[in-house]
Amino acid sequence: MRIAARKAQGATTLVIQGEKLARNDDINGAVEKFSKAQQWDNKLKFDSQARAKEFVNKGKAERSVDEGASRLEEKKFKEAIAAYTEALKFDPKVEIPANSWNEICWQGSLQKQAADVLPACEKAVTLKPEDGNIRDSRGLARALTGNIQGAIQDFEAFIAQTEDKNYKAQRQRWVKDLRAGKNPFTDAELKKLAK
Repeated sequence: MRIAARKAQGATTLVIQGEKLARNDDINGAVEKFSKAQQWDNKLKFDSQARAKEFVNKGKAERSVDEGASRLEEKKFKEAIAAYTEALKFDPKVEIPANSWNEICWQGSLQKQAADVLPACEKAVTLKPEDGNIRDSRGLARALTGNIQGAIQDFEAFIAQTEDKNYKAQRQRWVKDLRAGKNPFTDAELKKLAK
């Protein structure tokens, strides 16, 4: 019994080592570890090659998420979106926080790149549709790209959620201007928002 338990424990260790090798693009090394683990524990039923490829993709996705975060810090919004999008291609389940997409949306809009960052705004809202701050960011991008009705809806969602009287009054002013056909987002207003 002890030998079987040790082999099962060793097999688990080999699987973990194989996953790590695969994440670092070493498919052959991973397959070797997985195969040995399966020899030690016949309860392990999986395709070693497929599992290795899955973890290769997870590794690539994780590196792309890190790349996206770096580009976001550098305020290279298009590159951040591209890296995050690539991560999702490698592993559709990889976690990219809604706040990361939202940061791209808000900051990119303030840098007059609203059309470029609108896909990030949509991702953020998809992940957290009830978050007023995220809706506020998309509202800004929508207003700057000419989707006035969508912007009004997003700003109204923010207004309904915020407790901050100053923010509420500011967004109410924006909605009033947008309904009147005026653009509240002058260069001066965008500069104030960037502070």
